[in-house]
Amino acid sequence: MGRDVRLILLKEIPEDAKLRQQWNALVERLDRPQVFYTYEWALAVQRAYHATLHTLLFLTYDLYESLSGVAALAADDGGRVTFLCATTGDYCDFLSQPAQKPSFVTAVLGELKRQGVEDITLTNLPADSNSVAALRQASRQIGFRYFARTAYLCAQVCLATLPRRPAETKPVLPRKKMLRRFLNAMGREQPVRLEHARTWEQVQPILHQFVLAHVARFLVTGRISNLASPERQVFLEELARLLCESGWLKLTRMMSGEKVFAWNYGFQFQDTWFWYQPTFDSGLEKFSPGFCLLAKIIEEAADTPALKTVDLGLGAEEYKDRSMNRSRETLCVTLRTSATRQLREVVRYRAARIVQSSRELEGAARACVAYLRLSRERIRRDGVTATISRLFRRFREFLWSESQVFFFEWNGSVCDGSCPANLEPLDLNRLASAASQYNGDKETAAYLIRSAARLRSGTAEGFALVDQEGRILHLAWATCFNGFFLSELNANVTAPGADCVMLFDCWTPREVRGHRYYGRTANLIARRMHEKGKWPWIFSAASNIASIRGLEKAGFERRYSLVRQRVVGWQRIKGTTPRLDAASRTEASAHV
Repeated sequence: MGRDVRLILLKEIPEDAKLRQQWNALVERLDRPQVFYTYEWALAVQRAYHATLHTLLFLTYDLYESLSGVAALAADDGGRVTFLCATTGDYCDFLSQPAQKPSFVTAVLGELKRQGVEDITLTNLPADSNSVAALRQASRQIGFRYFARTAYLCAQVCLATLPRRPAETKPVLPRKKMLRRFLNAMGREQPVRLEHARTWEQVQPILHQFVLAHVARFLVTGRISNLASPERQVFLEELARLLCESGWLKLTRMMSGEKVFAWNYGFQFQDTWFWYQPTFDSGLEKFSPGFCLLAKIIEEAADTPALKTVDLGLGAEEYKDRSMNRSRETLCVTLRTSATRQLREVVRYRAARIVQSSRELEGAARACVAYLRLSRERIRRDGVTATISRLFRRFREFLWSESQVFFFEWNGSVCDGSCPANLEPLDLNRLASAASQYNGDKETAAYLIRSAARLRSGTAEGFALVDQEGRILHLAWATCFNGFFLSELNANVTAPGADCVMLFDCWTPREVRGHRYYGRTANLIARRMHEKGKWPWIFSAASNIASIRGLEKAGFERRYSLVRQRVVGWQRIKGTTPRLDAASRTEASAHV
Protein backbone atom coordinates (compact mmCIF):
# COMPACT_ATOMS: atom_id res chain seq x y z
CA MET A 1 0.00 0.00 0.00
CA GLY A 2 1.13 3.55 -0.62
CA ARG A 3 2.29 5.68 2.28
CA ASP A 4 -0.82 7.80 1.92
CA VAL A 5 -3.13 4.82 2.45
CA ARG A 6 -3.57 2.89 5.70
CA LEU A 7 -4.95 -0.61 6.17
CA ILE A 8 -7.16 -1.40 9.17
CA LEU A 9 -8.21 -4.88 10.34
CA LEU A 10 -11.37 -5.14 12.46
CA LYS A 11 -12.58 -8.34 14.15
CA GLU A 12 -16.21 -7.28 13.84
CA ILE A 13 -18.29 -4.98 11.67
CA PRO A 14 -19.12 -1.89 13.73
CA GLU A 15 -22.69 -0.64 13.59
CA ASP A 16 -21.59 2.77 12.41
CA ALA A 17 -23.75 5.04 10.23
CA LYS A 18 -20.69 6.76 8.72
CA LEU A 19 -19.05 3.46 7.77
CA ARG A 20 -22.35 2.30 6.28
CA GLN A 21 -22.60 5.42 4.12
CA GLN A 22 -18.96 5.27 2.93
CA TRP A 23 -19.06 1.50 2.32
CA ASN A 24 -22.19 1.68 0.16
CA ALA A 25 -20.89 4.75 -1.67
CA LEU A 26 -17.82 2.71 -2.59
CA VAL A 27 -20.04 -0.14 -3.84
CA GLU A 28 -22.01 2.26 -6.06
CA ARG A 29 -18.76 3.46 -7.72
CA LEU A 30 -17.80 -0.06 -8.81
CA ASP A 31 -18.15 -1.21 -12.42
CA ARG A 32 -20.57 -4.02 -11.44
CA PRO A 33 -22.17 -3.06 -8.08
CA GLN A 34 -24.05 -5.83 -6.29
CA VAL A 35 -26.38 -5.90 -3.31
CA PHE A 36 -24.19 -8.74 -1.94
CA TYR A 37 -21.30 -6.27 -1.54
CA THR A 38 -23.20 -3.82 0.69
CA TYR A 39 -22.65 -3.02 4.35
CA GLU A 40 -26.15 -4.29 5.12
CA TRP A 41 -25.47 -7.72 3.67
CA ALA A 42 -22.20 -8.19 5.58
CA LEU A 43 -23.78 -7.00 8.85
CA ALA A 44 -26.71 -9.42 8.46
CA VAL A 45 -24.26 -12.32 7.96
CA GLN A 46 -22.30 -11.33 11.05
CA ARG A 47 -25.43 -11.12 13.18
CA ALA A 48 -26.66 -14.53 12.06
CA TYR A 49 -23.43 -16.57 11.86
CA HIS A 50 -21.24 -14.99 14.54
CA ALA A 51 -20.98 -18.34 16.38
CA THR A 52 -19.19 -20.10 13.50
CA LEU A 53 -17.73 -17.29 11.37
CA HIS A 54 -15.22 -14.89 12.91
CA THR A 55 -15.19 -11.62 11.01
CA LEU A 56 -11.99 -10.25 9.46
CA LEU A 57 -12.89 -6.85 8.02
CA PHE A 58 -10.11 -5.10 6.09
CA LEU A 59 -10.61 -1.39 5.41
CA THR A 60 -8.32 1.08 3.64
CA TYR A 61 -8.52 4.84 4.01
CA ASP A 62 -6.73 7.44 1.91
CA LEU A 63 -4.99 10.59 3.12
CA TYR A 64 -8.33 12.40 3.39
CA GLU A 65 -9.86 9.61 5.55
CA SER A 66 -12.08 8.50 2.69
CA LEU A 67 -12.83 4.76 2.55
CA SER A 68 -11.09 3.35 -0.54
CA GLY A 69 -11.16 -0.42 0.00
CA VAL A 70 -13.26 -3.10 1.74
CA ALA A 71 -12.61 -6.83 2.08
CA ALA A 72 -15.20 -8.61 4.21
CA LEU A 73 -13.58 -11.94 5.11
CA ALA A 74 -14.07 -14.47 7.90
CA ALA A 75 -12.20 -17.31 9.57
CA ASP A 76 -14.01 -20.52 10.44
CA ASP A 77 -13.28 -22.67 13.47
CA GLY A 78 -10.63 -24.58 11.50
CA GLY A 79 -8.69 -21.43 10.66
CA ARG A 80 -9.64 -21.34 6.98
CA VAL A 81 -10.34 -17.84 5.64
CA THR A 82 -13.24 -17.25 3.26
CA PHE A 83 -15.37 -14.40 2.05
CA LEU A 84 -17.69 -13.49 4.93
CA CYS A 85 -20.69 -13.74 2.59
CA ALA A 86 -19.55 -16.83 0.66
CA THR A 87 -22.46 -19.03 1.80
CA THR A 88 -25.11 -16.34 1.32
CA GLY A 89 -24.05 -14.10 -1.57
CA ASP A 90 -24.22 -14.99 -5.25
CA TYR A 91 -21.17 -12.76 -5.86
CA CYS A 92 -18.30 -11.87 -3.50
CA ASP A 93 -15.34 -9.60 -4.18
CA PHE A 94 -12.66 -7.22 -2.92
CA LEU A 95 -14.11 -3.72 -3.16
CA SER A 96 -11.93 -0.91 -4.49
CA GLN A 97 -11.31 1.05 -7.64
CA PRO A 98 -9.39 -0.76 -10.43
CA ALA A 99 -6.22 1.32 -10.05
CA GLN A 100 -5.99 0.51 -6.34
CA LYS A 101 -7.04 -3.14 -6.54
CA PRO A 102 -3.55 -4.79 -6.92
CA SER A 103 -2.05 -2.96 -3.96
CA PHE A 104 -5.17 -3.49 -1.84
CA VAL A 105 -5.30 -7.25 -2.49
CA THR A 106 -1.55 -7.56 -1.87
CA ALA A 107 -1.87 -5.74 1.45
CA VAL A 108 -4.76 -7.98 2.59
CA LEU A 109 -2.96 -11.22 1.65
CA GLY A 110 0.22 -9.97 3.27
CA GLU A 111 -1.56 -9.27 6.55
CA LEU A 112 -3.25 -12.69 6.48
CA LYS A 113 0.14 -14.35 5.90
CA ARG A 114 1.65 -12.43 8.84
CA GLN A 115 -1.19 -13.72 11.04
CA GLY A 116 -0.31 -17.31 10.15
CA VAL A 117 -3.20 -18.04 7.76
CA GLU A 118 -2.33 -21.00 5.51
CA ASP A 119 -5.65 -21.73 3.76
CA ILE A 120 -7.80 -19.17 1.91
CA THR A 121 -10.85 -20.20 -0.15
CA LEU A 122 -12.59 -17.40 -2.03
CA THR A 123 -15.87 -18.67 -3.49
CA ASN A 124 -18.26 -16.88 -5.89
CA LEU A 125 -15.65 -14.41 -7.10
CA PRO A 126 -16.84 -13.13 -10.52
CA ALA A 127 -14.56 -14.38 -13.27
CA ASP A 128 -14.72 -10.97 -14.97
CA SER A 129 -13.57 -9.12 -11.83
CA ASN A 130 -10.16 -7.41 -11.85
CA SER A 131 -9.61 -9.07 -8.46
CA VAL A 132 -8.75 -12.33 -10.27
CA ALA A 133 -5.59 -10.95 -11.84
CA ALA A 134 -4.74 -9.09 -8.63
CA LEU A 135 -5.02 -12.30 -6.59
CA ARG A 136 -2.90 -14.26 -9.05
CA GLN A 137 -0.16 -11.62 -8.93
CA ALA A 138 -0.32 -11.02 -5.18
CA SER A 139 -0.24 -14.74 -4.34
CA ARG A 140 3.14 -15.09 -6.07
CA GLN A 141 4.55 -12.12 -4.17
CA ILE A 142 3.25 -13.20 -0.75
CA GLY A 143 3.99 -16.93 -1.03
CA PHE A 144 0.56 -18.53 -1.63
CA ARG A 145 -0.11 -21.22 -4.25
CA TYR A 146 -2.94 -20.05 -6.52
CA PHE A 147 -5.61 -22.27 -8.10
CA ALA A 148 -8.92 -21.19 -9.63
CA ARG A 149 -11.80 -23.27 -10.92
CA THR A 150 -15.33 -22.52 -12.07
CA ALA A 151 -17.77 -22.37 -9.18
CA TYR A 152 -21.07 -21.49 -10.90
CA LEU A 153 -22.55 -20.11 -14.07
CA CYS A 154 -25.16 -17.58 -12.97
CA ALA A 155 -27.99 -17.33 -15.47
CA GLN A 156 -29.15 -13.82 -16.38
CA VAL A 157 -31.81 -12.19 -18.50
CA CYS A 158 -30.67 -9.11 -20.39
CA LEU A 159 -33.92 -7.20 -20.82
CA ALA A 160 -32.71 -5.15 -23.79
CA THR A 161 -32.15 -8.23 -25.94
CA LEU A 162 -35.44 -9.98 -25.22
CA PRO A 163 -37.32 -10.72 -28.47
CA ARG A 164 -40.35 -8.53 -29.15
CA ARG A 165 -42.92 -8.70 -31.90
CA PRO A 166 -43.34 -5.65 -34.16
CA ALA A 167 -45.56 -2.94 -32.65
CA GLU A 168 -45.58 -4.74 -29.26
CA THR A 169 -43.84 -3.47 -26.13
CA LYS A 170 -44.06 -6.65 -24.07
CA PRO A 171 -41.33 -9.26 -24.62
CA VAL A 172 -42.01 -12.66 -26.16
CA LEU A 173 -41.58 -15.05 -23.24
CA PRO A 174 -40.57 -18.72 -23.66
CA ARG A 175 -43.42 -21.24 -23.89
CA LYS A 176 -45.96 -18.43 -23.95
CA LYS A 177 -48.98 -20.65 -24.74
CA MET A 178 -48.14 -23.03 -21.92
CA LEU A 179 -47.59 -20.08 -19.59
CA ARG A 180 -50.96 -18.57 -20.46
CA ARG A 181 -52.67 -21.92 -19.91
CA PHE A 182 -51.11 -22.36 -16.47
CA LEU A 183 -51.90 -18.81 -15.39
CA ASN A 184 -55.52 -19.22 -16.50
CA ALA A 185 -55.78 -22.49 -14.56
CA MET A 186 -54.46 -20.89 -11.36
CA GLY A 187 -56.51 -17.75 -11.84
CA ARG A 188 -59.93 -19.25 -12.48
CA GLU A 189 -61.59 -17.22 -9.73
CA GLN A 190 -59.46 -14.06 -9.90
CA PRO A 191 -56.60 -13.06 -12.23
CA VAL A 192 -53.08 -13.97 -11.17
CA ARG A 193 -51.09 -10.94 -10.02
CA LEU A 194 -47.76 -10.04 -8.40
CA GLU A 195 -47.59 -8.32 -5.03
CA HIS A 196 -44.33 -6.87 -3.71
CA ALA A 197 -43.49 -6.31 -0.05
CA ARG A 198 -40.83 -3.60 0.23
CA THR A 199 -41.10 -2.28 3.82
CA TRP A 200 -40.49 -4.24 7.02
CA GLU A 201 -44.11 -3.72 8.03
CA GLN A 202 -45.16 -5.49 4.82
CA VAL A 203 -42.46 -8.17 4.93
CA GLN A 204 -42.67 -9.28 8.55
CA PRO A 205 -46.17 -10.87 8.46
CA ILE A 206 -45.40 -13.01 5.39
CA LEU A 207 -41.76 -13.97 5.99
CA HIS A 208 -42.65 -17.02 8.11
CA GLN A 209 -45.08 -18.22 5.42
CA PHE A 210 -42.31 -18.00 2.85
CA VAL A 211 -39.90 -19.98 5.06
CA LEU A 212 -42.46 -22.74 5.68
CA ALA A 213 -43.25 -22.98 1.96
CA HIS A 214 -39.54 -23.21 1.09
CA VAL A 215 -38.81 -25.95 3.64
CA ALA A 216 -41.96 -27.86 2.59
CA ARG A 217 -40.99 -27.65 -1.08
CA PHE A 218 -37.55 -29.10 -0.39
CA LEU A 219 -39.02 -31.96 1.65
CA VAL A 220 -41.17 -32.91 -1.32
CA THR A 221 -38.05 -33.11 -3.49
CA GLY A 222 -36.25 -35.28 -0.93
CA ARG A 223 -33.99 -32.57 0.52
CA ILE A 224 -33.68 -30.40 3.61
CA SER A 225 -33.86 -26.69 2.82
CA ASN A 226 -31.15 -24.39 4.13
CA LEU A 227 -34.03 -22.35 5.56
CA ALA A 228 -34.60 -25.14 8.09
CA SER A 229 -31.47 -23.82 9.78
CA PRO A 230 -32.18 -21.29 12.59
CA GLU A 231 -29.10 -19.30 11.51
CA ARG A 232 -30.38 -19.01 7.96
CA GLN A 233 -33.78 -17.85 9.20
CA VAL A 234 -32.11 -15.23 11.41
CA PHE A 235 -30.03 -14.11 8.44
CA LEU A 236 -33.04 -13.63 6.18
CA GLU A 237 -34.89 -11.73 8.89
CA GLU A 238 -31.93 -9.46 9.70
CA LEU A 239 -31.24 -8.93 6.00
CA ALA A 240 -34.87 -8.00 5.39
CA ARG A 241 -34.82 -5.45 8.23
CA LEU A 242 -31.64 -3.83 6.94
CA LEU A 243 -32.43 -3.87 3.21
CA CYS A 244 -35.95 -2.54 3.78
CA GLU A 245 -34.36 0.58 5.27
CA SER A 246 -32.58 1.16 1.95
CA GLY A 247 -35.52 0.07 -0.21
CA TRP A 248 -33.60 -2.80 -1.83
CA LEU A 249 -35.63 -5.79 -0.64
CA LYS A 250 -38.42 -7.08 -2.87
CA LEU A 251 -40.35 -10.02 -1.42
CA THR A 252 -42.68 -10.99 -4.26
CA ARG A 253 -45.77 -13.18 -4.11
CA MET A 254 -47.75 -14.49 -7.07
CA MET A 255 -51.37 -14.55 -5.98
CA SER A 256 -54.97 -15.01 -7.00
CA GLY A 257 -57.29 -13.39 -4.50
CA GLU A 258 -55.79 -14.26 -1.11
CA LYS A 259 -54.22 -17.54 -2.26
CA VAL A 260 -50.44 -17.50 -2.71
CA PHE A 261 -48.96 -19.72 -5.40
CA ALA A 262 -45.26 -18.76 -5.34
CA TRP A 263 -42.73 -16.51 -3.57
CA ASN A 264 -39.40 -14.88 -4.39
CA TYR A 265 -37.21 -13.40 -1.67
CA GLY A 266 -35.38 -11.05 -4.01
CA PHE A 267 -33.84 -7.61 -4.38
CA GLN A 268 -33.94 -4.62 -6.67
CA PHE A 269 -30.52 -2.99 -6.59
CA GLN A 270 -29.22 -0.46 -9.09
CA ASP A 271 -30.42 -1.71 -12.50
CA THR A 272 -30.91 -5.38 -11.52
CA TRP A 273 -33.77 -7.46 -10.11
CA PHE A 274 -32.36 -10.49 -8.28
CA TRP A 275 -34.10 -13.88 -8.30
CA TYR A 276 -32.49 -14.96 -5.02
CA GLN A 277 -34.56 -17.47 -3.04
CA PRO A 278 -37.78 -18.58 -4.75
CA THR A 279 -40.27 -21.29 -3.82
CA PHE A 280 -43.82 -22.33 -4.61
CA ASP A 281 -46.80 -24.31 -3.36
CA SER A 282 -45.97 -27.96 -4.08
CA GLY A 283 -49.65 -28.79 -4.43
CA LEU A 284 -49.69 -26.77 -7.67
CA GLU A 285 -46.58 -28.27 -9.21
CA LYS A 286 -48.43 -29.40 -12.34
CA PHE A 287 -48.98 -25.71 -13.22
CA SER A 288 -45.25 -24.83 -12.87
CA PRO A 289 -45.92 -21.90 -10.52
CA GLY A 290 -42.19 -21.18 -10.10
CA PHE A 291 -41.70 -20.77 -13.84
CA CYS A 292 -44.87 -18.68 -14.05
CA LEU A 293 -43.62 -16.37 -11.29
CA LEU A 294 -40.27 -15.91 -13.03
CA ALA A 295 -41.98 -15.18 -16.35
CA LYS A 296 -44.19 -12.51 -14.78
CA ILE A 297 -41.16 -10.97 -13.02
CA ILE A 298 -39.29 -10.79 -16.33
CA GLU A 299 -42.35 -9.27 -17.98
CA GLU A 300 -42.72 -6.64 -15.25
CA ALA A 301 -38.99 -5.89 -15.25
CA ALA A 302 -39.08 -5.35 -19.04
CA ASP A 303 -41.71 -2.66 -18.48
CA THR A 304 -39.52 -0.85 -15.91
CA PRO A 305 -37.11 1.56 -17.66
CA ALA A 306 -34.69 1.65 -14.71
CA LEU A 307 -34.05 -2.10 -14.92
CA LYS A 308 -31.63 -3.74 -17.35
CA THR A 309 -31.14 -7.23 -15.95
CA VAL A 310 -32.94 -10.02 -14.10
CA ASP A 311 -30.20 -12.02 -12.37
CA LEU A 312 -31.23 -15.65 -11.73
CA GLY A 313 -28.29 -16.33 -9.43
CA LEU A 314 -26.60 -19.60 -8.51
CA GLY A 315 -27.85 -22.99 -9.56
CA ALA A 316 -28.31 -24.80 -12.87
CA GLU A 317 -32.05 -25.50 -12.78
CA GLU A 318 -33.69 -26.39 -16.10
CA TYR A 319 -36.32 -23.63 -15.88
CA LYS A 320 -33.53 -21.02 -15.76
CA ASP A 321 -32.11 -22.35 -19.02
CA ARG A 322 -35.47 -21.67 -20.69
CA SER A 323 -35.42 -18.02 -19.63
CA MET A 324 -31.77 -16.90 -19.69
CA ASN A 325 -30.04 -15.20 -22.61
CA ARG A 326 -26.60 -14.81 -21.02
CA SER A 327 -24.61 -15.98 -18.00
CA ARG A 328 -21.91 -14.77 -15.65
CA GLU A 329 -19.21 -17.13 -14.40
CA THR A 330 -17.99 -17.19 -10.80
CA LEU A 331 -14.80 -18.80 -9.55
CA CYS A 332 -13.61 -20.65 -6.49
CA VAL A 333 -10.05 -19.46 -5.82
CA THR A 334 -7.90 -21.36 -3.33
CA LEU A 335 -4.69 -19.91 -1.91
CA ARG A 336 -2.50 -22.19 0.21
CA THR A 337 1.02 -22.02 1.59
CA SER A 338 1.37 -25.82 1.37
CA ALA A 339 2.26 -27.14 -2.07
CA THR A 340 1.09 -30.65 -1.06
CA ARG A 341 -2.37 -29.52 0.05
CA GLN A 342 -2.78 -27.39 -3.08
CA LEU A 343 -1.76 -30.33 -5.29
CA ARG A 344 -4.32 -32.50 -3.50
CA GLU A 345 -6.99 -29.85 -4.24
CA VAL A 346 -6.06 -29.75 -7.94
CA VAL A 347 -6.04 -33.56 -8.26
CA ARG A 348 -9.41 -33.82 -6.50
CA TYR A 349 -10.90 -31.27 -8.88
CA ARG A 350 -9.50 -32.96 -12.00
CA ALA A 351 -10.76 -36.34 -10.81
CA ALA A 352 -14.21 -34.89 -10.14
CA ARG A 353 -14.34 -33.49 -13.68
CA ILE A 354 -13.54 -36.93 -15.11
CA VAL A 355 -16.17 -38.61 -12.94
CA GLN A 356 -18.81 -36.03 -13.90
CA SER A 357 -18.32 -36.83 -17.58
CA SER A 358 -20.25 -40.09 -17.04
CA ARG A 359 -23.63 -40.15 -15.32
CA GLU A 360 -23.18 -43.78 -14.22
CA LEU A 361 -19.68 -43.12 -12.90
CA GLU A 362 -20.83 -40.01 -11.08
CA GLY A 363 -23.70 -41.91 -9.43
CA ALA A 364 -21.38 -44.67 -8.28
CA ALA A 365 -18.86 -42.14 -6.97
CA ARG A 366 -21.53 -40.25 -5.02
CA ALA A 367 -22.79 -43.48 -3.48
CA CYS A 368 -19.26 -44.46 -2.51
CA VAL A 369 -18.53 -41.06 -0.96
CA ALA A 370 -21.83 -41.15 0.95
CA TYR A 371 -21.04 -44.62 2.29
CA LEU A 372 -17.55 -43.58 3.38
CA ARG A 373 -18.92 -40.45 5.06
CA LEU A 374 -21.52 -42.51 6.91
CA SER A 375 -18.87 -45.02 7.97
CA ARG A 376 -16.63 -42.27 9.32
CA GLU A 377 -19.52 -40.79 11.28
CA ARG A 378 -20.36 -44.18 12.81
CA ILE A 379 -16.74 -44.84 13.74
CA ARG A 380 -16.49 -41.38 15.30
CA ARG A 381 -19.74 -41.90 17.21
CA ASP A 382 -19.47 -45.58 18.27
CA GLY A 383 -15.78 -46.38 18.01
CA VAL A 384 -13.90 -48.87 15.86
CA THR A 385 -14.72 -51.93 17.98
CA ALA A 386 -18.49 -51.33 17.94
CA THR A 387 -18.44 -50.64 14.20
CA ILE A 388 -16.60 -53.89 13.45
CA SER A 389 -19.01 -55.79 15.70
CA ARG A 390 -21.96 -54.33 13.79
CA LEU A 391 -20.47 -55.39 10.44
CA PHE A 392 -19.81 -58.90 11.76
CA ARG A 393 -23.37 -59.14 13.09
CA ARG A 394 -24.80 -58.09 9.72
CA PHE A 395 -22.71 -60.68 7.92
CA ARG A 396 -23.86 -63.35 10.36
CA GLU A 397 -27.49 -62.29 9.87
CA PHE A 398 -27.02 -62.53 6.11
CA LEU A 399 -26.00 -66.16 6.51
CA TRP A 400 -28.78 -67.02 8.99
CA SER A 401 -31.18 -65.00 11.10
CA GLU A 402 -34.50 -65.30 12.85
CA SER A 403 -36.69 -62.35 13.83
CA GLN A 404 -40.07 -62.22 15.51
CA VAL A 405 -42.74 -59.52 15.23
CA PHE A 406 -45.59 -59.13 17.72
CA PHE A 407 -48.99 -57.81 16.60
CA PHE A 408 -51.04 -55.80 19.09
CA GLU A 409 -54.76 -55.01 19.03
CA TRP A 410 -56.16 -51.96 20.80
CA ASN A 411 -58.32 -52.92 23.77
CA GLY A 412 -60.33 -49.69 23.86
CA SER A 413 -58.69 -48.17 26.93
CA VAL A 414 -57.91 -44.45 27.18
CA CYS A 415 -54.47 -43.15 28.22
CA ASP A 416 -53.93 -40.63 30.96
CA GLY A 417 -54.61 -37.21 29.46
CA SER A 418 -52.26 -35.27 31.73
CA CYS A 419 -49.89 -34.56 28.83
CA PRO A 420 -50.96 -31.14 27.45
CA ALA A 421 -50.67 -32.10 23.77
CA ASN A 422 -53.12 -32.68 20.94
CA LEU A 423 -53.24 -35.02 17.97
CA GLU A 424 -53.17 -33.10 14.68
CA PRO A 425 -53.24 -34.31 11.07
CA LEU A 426 -49.91 -34.16 9.24
CA ASP A 427 -49.47 -31.83 6.29
CA LEU A 428 -46.46 -30.33 4.54
CA ASN A 429 -46.45 -27.25 6.77
CA ARG A 430 -46.21 -29.39 9.90
CA LEU A 431 -43.41 -31.42 8.36
CA ALA A 432 -41.66 -28.15 7.48
CA SER A 433 -42.05 -26.93 11.07
CA ALA A 434 -40.56 -30.18 12.34
CA ALA A 435 -37.62 -29.83 9.94
CA SER A 436 -36.84 -26.41 11.44
CA GLN A 437 -37.49 -27.55 14.99
CA TYR A 438 -35.12 -30.53 14.73
CA ASN A 439 -32.60 -29.07 12.32
CA GLY A 440 -29.35 -31.02 12.53
CA ASP A 441 -31.04 -34.29 13.57
CA LYS A 442 -30.17 -36.42 10.52
CA GLU A 443 -32.41 -39.35 11.52
CA THR A 444 -35.42 -37.06 11.92
CA ALA A 445 -34.58 -35.34 8.62
CA ALA A 446 -34.65 -38.71 6.83
CA TYR A 447 -37.99 -39.51 8.50
CA LEU A 448 -39.49 -36.17 7.40
CA ILE A 449 -38.36 -36.66 3.79
CA ARG A 450 -39.91 -40.13 3.82
CA SER A 451 -43.10 -38.70 5.30
CA ALA A 452 -43.33 -35.98 2.65
CA ALA A 453 -43.19 -38.60 -0.10
CA ARG A 454 -45.85 -40.69 1.65
CA LEU A 455 -48.04 -37.62 2.15
CA ARG A 456 -47.96 -36.86 -1.56
CA SER A 457 -48.76 -40.44 -2.52
CA GLY A 458 -51.89 -40.43 -0.34
CA THR A 459 -51.37 -44.07 0.66
CA ALA A 460 -51.56 -43.41 4.41
CA GLU A 461 -52.82 -40.90 6.96
CA GLY A 462 -50.23 -39.05 9.05
CA PHE A 463 -50.55 -37.63 12.54
CA ALA A 464 -48.47 -35.44 14.85
CA LEU A 465 -48.59 -34.96 18.60
CA VAL A 466 -48.34 -31.18 19.06
CA ASP A 467 -47.91 -29.32 22.35
CA GLN A 468 -49.45 -25.98 23.30
CA GLU A 469 -46.49 -24.04 21.85
CA GLY A 470 -46.87 -25.79 18.48
CA ARG A 471 -43.83 -28.05 18.95
CA ILE A 472 -44.12 -31.46 17.32
CA LEU A 473 -43.35 -34.22 19.83
CA HIS A 474 -44.14 -37.40 17.93
CA LEU A 475 -45.21 -38.48 14.43
CA ALA A 476 -46.98 -41.62 13.24
CA TRP A 477 -49.00 -43.08 10.37
CA ALA A 478 -52.06 -45.28 9.84
CA THR A 479 -53.12 -47.27 6.78
CA CYS A 480 -55.09 -50.33 5.75
CA PHE A 481 -53.84 -53.44 7.54
CA ASN A 482 -54.62 -55.97 4.83
CA GLY A 483 -51.77 -56.22 2.35
CA PHE A 484 -49.53 -53.96 4.45
CA PHE A 485 -45.85 -54.47 3.61
CA LEU A 486 -43.85 -55.13 6.76
CA SER A 487 -40.16 -54.49 6.15
CA GLU A 488 -39.23 -56.41 9.30
CA LEU A 489 -40.66 -59.53 7.63
CA ASN A 490 -39.98 -58.46 4.05
CA ALA A 491 -43.52 -59.56 3.23
CA ASN A 492 -47.11 -58.36 2.97
CA VAL A 493 -49.34 -59.34 5.89
CA THR A 494 -52.97 -60.39 6.00
CA ALA A 495 -55.39 -58.54 8.30
CA PRO A 496 -57.63 -60.35 10.78
CA GLY A 497 -60.61 -58.41 9.41
CA ALA A 498 -61.67 -56.01 6.67
CA ASP A 499 -62.03 -53.00 8.98
CA CYS A 500 -58.55 -53.24 10.54
CA VAL A 501 -56.00 -50.42 10.23
CA MET A 502 -52.28 -50.59 10.96
CA LEU A 503 -50.40 -47.93 12.90
CA PHE A 504 -46.80 -47.75 11.68
CA ASP A 505 -43.64 -45.69 11.25
CA CYS A 506 -43.90 -44.04 14.65
CA TRP A 507 -41.12 -41.59 15.42
CA THR A 508 -40.02 -39.52 18.40
CA PRO A 509 -37.16 -37.09 17.60
CA ARG A 510 -34.11 -37.78 19.73
CA GLU A 511 -34.35 -34.41 21.50
CA VAL A 512 -37.75 -35.19 23.09
CA ARG A 513 -37.47 -38.89 23.83
CA GLY A 514 -38.19 -40.35 27.25
CA HIS A 515 -41.58 -38.68 27.83
CA ARG A 516 -43.88 -41.55 26.69
CA TYR A 517 -45.08 -39.62 23.62
CA TYR A 518 -45.02 -42.85 21.59
CA GLY A 519 -47.71 -44.61 23.61
CA ARG A 520 -49.89 -41.52 24.00
CA THR A 521 -49.85 -40.84 20.26
CA ALA A 522 -50.66 -44.46 19.42
CA ASN A 523 -53.60 -44.38 21.84
CA LEU A 524 -54.95 -41.11 20.41
CA ILE A 525 -54.68 -42.41 16.84
CA ALA A 526 -56.41 -45.64 17.86
CA ARG A 527 -59.32 -43.66 19.30
CA ARG A 528 -59.47 -41.52 16.14
CA MET A 529 -59.56 -44.62 13.94
CA HIS A 530 -62.24 -46.24 16.12
CA GLU A 531 -64.43 -43.17 15.70
CA LYS A 532 -64.24 -43.81 11.94
CA GLY A 533 -65.44 -47.39 12.37
CA LYS A 534 -61.98 -48.90 12.03
CA TRP A 535 -60.17 -51.26 14.38
CA PRO A 536 -56.56 -50.29 15.17
CA TRP A 537 -53.57 -52.62 15.29
CA ILE A 538 -49.86 -51.99 15.72
CA PHE A 539 -46.72 -54.14 15.65
CA SER A 540 -43.33 -54.26 17.30
CA ALA A 541 -40.18 -56.31 16.97
CA ALA A 542 -40.02 -58.85 19.80
CA SER A 543 -36.55 -57.56 20.67
CA ASN A 544 -37.78 -53.97 21.23
CA ILE A 545 -38.72 -54.23 24.89
CA ALA A 546 -39.22 -50.47 25.33
CA SER A 547 -41.71 -50.38 22.44
CA ILE A 548 -43.66 -53.35 23.79
CA ARG A 549 -43.95 -51.82 27.24
CA GLY A 550 -45.06 -48.51 25.77
CA LEU A 551 -47.77 -50.18 23.70
CA GLU A 552 -49.06 -52.22 26.63
CA LYS A 553 -49.35 -49.07 28.73
CA ALA A 554 -51.17 -47.39 25.83
CA GLY A 555 -53.92 -50.02 25.80
CA PHE A 556 -52.68 -52.46 23.17
CA GLU A 557 -52.77 -56.21 23.80
CA ARG A 558 -50.60 -58.78 22.07
CA ARG A 559 -52.68 -61.16 19.92
CA TYR A 560 -50.21 -63.14 17.80
CA SER A 561 -46.75 -63.09 16.27
CA LEU A 562 -44.98 -63.95 13.02
CA VAL A 563 -41.45 -65.27 12.75
CA ARG A 564 -39.13 -64.69 9.80
CA GLN A 565 -36.33 -67.18 9.21
CA ARG A 566 -33.71 -66.25 6.63
CA VAL A 567 -30.88 -68.36 5.22
CA VAL A 568 -28.61 -66.69 2.62
CA GLY A 569 -31.37 -64.84 0.78
CA TRP A 570 -34.11 -67.46 1.26
CA GLN A 571 -36.78 -66.77 3.85
CA ARG A 572 -39.77 -68.41 5.51
CA ILE A 573 -42.58 -66.80 7.53
CA LYS A 574 -44.05 -68.85 10.37
CA GLY A 575 -47.22 -68.02 12.29
CA THR A 576 -50.94 -67.61 11.77
CA THR A 577 -53.25 -64.63 11.60
CA PRO A 578 -56.05 -65.02 14.20
CA ARG A 579 -59.65 -64.30 13.52
CA LEU A 580 -61.16 -61.42 15.46
CA ASP A 581 -62.85 -62.23 18.71
CA ALA A 582 -66.26 -60.56 18.53
CA ALA A 583 -66.69 -60.71 22.31
CA SER A 584 -63.39 -58.95 22.97
CA ARG A 585 -64.32 -56.27 20.43
CA THR A 586 -67.61 -55.63 22.16
CA GLU A 587 -65.87 -55.39 25.52
CA ALA A 588 -63.20 -53.03 24.09
CA SER A 589 -65.80 -50.79 22.48
CA ALA A 590 -67.42 -50.34 25.88
CA HIS A 591 -64.23 -48.66 27.11
CA VAL A 592 -64.34 -46.00 24.42
